[in-house]
Amino acid sequence: MRFIGWIFAVPVAFVVIAFAIANRTPVGVHFDPLPYELDIPLWAAVIGALAFGLIFGALIRWLLDQRWRREARQARRHNRALEREISSLRQRLDQKSDSPAKGAKGDDGQNRLAPPRDVA
Repeated sequence: MRFIGWIFAVPVAFVVIAFAIANRTPVGVHFDPLPYELDIPLWAAVIGALAFGLIFGALIRWLLDQRWRREARQARRHNRALEREISSLRQRLDQKSDSPAKGAKGDDGQNRLAPPRDVA
């Protein structure tokens, strides 16, 4: 998988470098309501705008995915609680099987639960 990433990244890097070399002409970037102006190379303006858009889009996506992350956290907590309950029930079952009571035991002396029957 890492090899495939390199196969994609190397040509993209060459294209970006070629774009930067071909577009070294300075352009004026005006921040309209503010009194600031920058003279930067065209490639820096284009790549900077792309980087800003990528970061801004990732931030928006991260904020919108907050609901799903919260639900996943709640599901993990619920699973841990269920696993603790299963563990305590197994311990209780083992304690009951140690006492002289009737129950179905396997060859190794542990309680065996019958699998659910298929309802067809």
